Amino acid sequence: MTLKAIALYDETIVQCHDAPDPDTIACGFALWRHLTERGVRTRLVYSGAKKIEKPNVVLMVKLLNIPLEYVSELDRPKLLITVDCQYGAGNVTRFACDRFAVFDHHRLEVAESDDLVIQPQLGSCATLIWDLLRKEGFDFAANPNVTTALVYGLLTDTLEGAESRHPLDRDLADFDGADHTIIKQLRNSALTIDELRIVANALSSSRQIGSIGLISAEECDPNLLGFASDVAKQVESFDCCVVYAPHNAGIKLSIRSCVRETMANELAVFITDEVGSGGGNQEKAGGYFSLRSIDDAAPEDFIAKKIKEYQSRYDFIYANNHNIDLASFPRYRKLPILVGFVKTTDIFPEGAPIRVRTLEGDVDTKTRKDIFLMIGVDGEIYPIERSNFEKSYDVLSDPYIRRNEYEPTIINLRSGEKSSILPFAQSCLPKAQKIIRAAPLKKETKVFTRWDTEKYFMGRIGDYLAAPCDDPSDIYIIKRDIAHKTYEPLD
Repeated sequence: MTLKAIALYDETIVQCHDAPDPDTIACGFALWRHLTERGVRTRLVYSGAKKIEKPNVVLMVKLLNIPLEYVSELDRPKLLITVDCQYGAGNVTRFACDRFAVFDHHRLEVAESDDLVIQPQLGSCATLIWDLLRKEGFDFAANPNVTTALVYGLLTDTLEGAESRHPLDRDLADFDGADHTIIKQLRNSALTIDELRIVANALSSSRQIGSIGLISAEECDPNLLGFASDVAKQVESFDCCVVYAPHNAGIKLSIRSCVRETMANELAVFITDEVGSGGGNQEKAGGYFSLRSIDDAAPEDFIAKKIKEYQSRYDFIYANNHNIDLASFPRYRKLPILVGFVKTTDIFPEGAPIRVRTLEGDVDTKTRKDIFLMIGVDGEIYPIERSNFEKSYDVLSDPYIRRNEYEPTIINLRSGEKSSILPFAQSCLPKAQKIIRAAPLKKETKVFTRWDTEKYFMGRIGDYLAAPCDDPSDIYIIKRDIAHKTYEPLD
């Protein structure tokens, strides 16, 4: 169901899940504001065994003037909208209604219908609601409390941004207009004495698997896990730590890494693969899986097994320090397929530290006259030196107009200014002489390119390890499907 369709109703109920957290409250508040501005009589409610007690949640409702009501019964509404939960699921009280709509970011738990808007690739439901309202032209500047609520909802549901799964999550975190004084106040009101005891008990009983610490906590607010893992990662013998606790019929994870060979978000995805979801960034990540999905195995045994598998799974290659016999690899020629490129100094002044935001993750570099950004056939972004570009590509007069799932953006880390890449993009074609040596990987491999010595690129089995024939130090990964689309064998 679209927001336009909802606005056609005279009145509606927006329902948060029971024991509401900042994410569900923020989403409900934003929808309430949007609908009331359009003349729809709207109530924002929650139910469950008891009223909210968490100090940061109580303070959030008060400081942002959120009209949240606790109800134990409702007159049958014509339309009931659940946010950050799914009508009929176990974490939300079911009230009779003529019709319901769902806005959520968790995996599907109920029967599919046209009235469900579910995007599990997002780290928070706040991201979903923000994106929908933005597309509807909602005036965030005139509603700073809504903006503040949505940003705070995102931060709390992604362990302070550590579990962000999608570039839209990071876009919301960077969005102007939130009152960060209020957010700071809410962050500093999240811990009770009982919760401090929970953290202390968890940290006193750690287990070490190789160089990774595994720590169990009792059921608690998910943000406590982030606090505990921030402390645990400072243990001298831990390169990485995983803290877990029961949460909503499943297990919530918080992961921290302090070595470049283990990205926290990649470990989170590995542990939760096919049983849940995970995400974040290089140093901080989180995840969740349901107990039902692991066939009633003991959670600690399951996590420990996944950690051991992870530690033995990968090879490592370092661009400027490897002994790969690239001369033995077959040669490939790049096909004449239209791609795009951007001169970094066309967007921001030379020397500006920038972050390029794409579906594949964030790439940090600096604007320089000799650094371009390539836009590949699937919208992937990667840097290239100007000299290599001029040897390898012919510039066309046509603008680059290809559109992909997520439009890549570039952020000036000095000024905070953000810009789309595509308005500055030009088209180009590979020259016939662009030849590389490449071979498919037989084992999953982490490659540290010379562009970024702190972040690896993950190569899966069947992806290609490649380098230009004349520059073996410039070693990198080409995804299998992209390699097949863009290269032809010469040998």
